[in-house]
Amino acid sequence: MKAALALILILVTGVCLAQTPVTKSYAVKQGQGIALRFDYPQVVRISTWDKNEIAITGTVSINGGEHDQAFELLSSESEGRIYIENRINDLKNLPRRITITRGTEKITFKSQEDYDKYCEQYGRGYQVKNWGTDIEILLEVKVPRNTDTQLECVYGIAEVKNFYGPLSVKATYGGVDVAIQEKSTGELTAETNYGQIYTNLDTKFQGVEDRNFHLLVKVKPGSGPRYSFESKYGNVYLRKAL
Repeated sequence: MKAALALILILVTGVCLAQTPVTKSYAVKQGQGIALRFDYPQVVRISTWDKNEIAITGTVSINGGEHDQAFELLSSESEGRIYIENRINDLKNLPRRITITRGTEKITFKSQEDYDKYCEQYGRGYQVKNWGTDIEILLEVKVPRNTDTQLECVYGIAEVKNFYGPLSVKATYGGVDVAIQEKSTGELTAETNYGQIYTNLDTKFQGVEDRNFHLLVKVKPGSGPRYSFESKYGNVYLRKAL
């Protein structure tokens, strides 16, 4: 019993601690736009700063740290933009794990045998079971102020805070969570197909389209850059900036 418990504690601890830091920077030329695409991060936080470069920091954990080296950031330049995207090399051939969630505890098993032993001793009273490569990625991105920026997230949530400049955010399966300074915001649009749009802004939306699984709202709360936020399957949250 003690040996089995020790095994579980080691697995849980490994998931929490085995992470590889990410630190990348990319110079941005005068007048150059930015296009970012991230498939795998659970969360991408984006903001602006006063430097003429893109800074990407964060952490990567793939299979408890065993395959972190498979994660890669790629950059290219074309038609006046710098493009940055992610890749997990040889993803389809990486080992798969069984992951369960019991309350706030996440437990990962390397084999069906380990999982079956756990269930025999502790039962199946867990909320979530996943079978696949265990990927946990969190990224924080800073881009130059007043630079036209496009951000696309496939599976994760995009969080926008302290962003000054034209911005377009598109999420597929995750949501978009934005803190907005209304007085310094020009045209603002938000849309979703299968989610909802939530807001506590003082400005009331005037242009509203709600039909055929497509909700689109527009407003011009102040004077400043244009912002566009879209999630196909997730929710869009428009919050007052504190």
